[in-house]
Amino acid sequence: MYIRKLANAFCEGAKPIKALSKVTPPAVMRYKTKHGGLWVGGNVEISDDRLVFRPNDINRTMHEALQDIIIDTSKITAVNYQFGWITGIVAITHDRGEFRFRCFGAKAVVNELSAYIEKL
Repeated sequence: MYIRKLANAFCEGAKPIKALSKVTPPAVMRYKTKHGGLWVGGNVEISDDRLVFRPNDINRTMHEALQDIIIDTSKITAVNYQFGWITGIVAITHDRGEFRFRCFGAKAVVNELSAYIEKL
C-alpha cells in the first residue's frame, strides 16, 4: 500500500514564530487557544509500515520547531472520516492518541487505509 497526499494536518502545540506574533491575525490565535493547535500544510505519505506527515518549508519557517509526525501503521487502531468544508478529514486513532489531516479524496484514503489496517 502506498498513499501520498498534499494535506493539512492538525498539529497540537503548533505556534507561529515570535517574529509573526504582531502580524498573526487574532482569529488564528483564538483558534489555536480554543482547539489546542493549528492546521499545518505539508505532505502525508502512508506505506505498509508507517504514516509520515512532513510540514512544508513555508510552515517550517513560520512555526516554532515543527517536526515530522511518524506513526507506525501497526499502532493504528481506527481510521475514520470526518466532514470538512471543501476537503474531508481523515481521523486516525493510534496508541498515542489521534492524528487528523485534511485532503482531497479523504474518503478513499479512509477506505484504503481501513482495509489495510483490518488485515494486520
